[in-house]
Amino acid sequence: MKNKLQLIGKNGLILFLTLLMSCSNNSESQSEKEKTIIEESKDDNSNTTANQVCDEVSDFPNLGPSASQSQSCKDVSTPNNQGTLDCRTDNTVGGYENLANGWGSYKITGGEIRYDGTRTRVERFFKTISHGTNKNTNLTGTLKIVDLSDGNTCIIQSHADGDILKGEEAGSTNRSAQFLLYAKKSSDKIQLETHVTINPYTTDTGGERDVKNLKTINYNQEYAFAYETGYDVNGTAFSKITVGDTETYITHNHTTERVYTRYGAYGTSDTGDVTAHIEFKDVNLCRE
Repeated sequence: MKNKLQLIGKNGLILFLTLLMSCSNNSESQSEKEKTIIEESKDDNSNTTANQVCDEVSDFPNLGPSASQSQSCKDVSTPNNQGTLDCRTDNTVGGYENLANGWGSYKITGGEIRYDGTRTRVERFFKTISHGTNKNTNLTGTLKIVDLSDGNTCIIQSHADGDILKGEEAGSTNRSAQFLLYAKKSSDKIQLETHVTINPYTTDTGGERDVKNLKTINYNQEYAFAYETGYDVNGTAFSKITVGDTETYITHNHTTERVYTRYGAYGTSDTGDVTAHIEFKDVNLCRE
């Protein structure tokens, strides 16, 4: 009887130690899994805007000479939105103003008047970024479209500056936008379109743009947006536009020396309904 009790005691001790080791191994295995998940998560988020340096708060370009003489409305002393205001419109029915709850209002009216060759606009813009690898700016915020004219109205765009370094028309000087997000009437809705330059406008030649539908949105409804543009790992120009839950990535077929971003309201109809009204809030621009 004594030997049986000793045997049971030994067996129980072995079973206890086996279970303890098993639990310990499982615990270590789970810890390693958790560590792996955390590291993978870090890797997934390594290129997000959280790592970007946002240095635009007090560093904006001045209005160019083409705009300063024909500018018909002034910015408020402390605007709700970031960026330098380029305001070329009839200020009796257009311009910029701060609204309640942090919104900034951009109103324009069309017509035959051209401002140094350009159509009516009330837009904000930022300093350019120079060509390189893994360099970009990311414009984020919330937009709302209150009114549209009978023509297309651009609400976000990037202008490619300087000589074309590679791709279509390499060696020529670019003179137009590489990407534009347009809004136009579509029954009682709004159709957003992406206009991407595929045959660059240069100092010597005309150009061509590829137009695609992005998404249909509602009047007076808020939509989060993000527009990223710059140069990828190979130094090739790219754009990425996100509105609500819809995202599109574009690799541009030409790459220039510089690029900068605009947002607000640009271009309306010259006849019929000629007014447009766009609102933005919580606007921020990060550059990497």
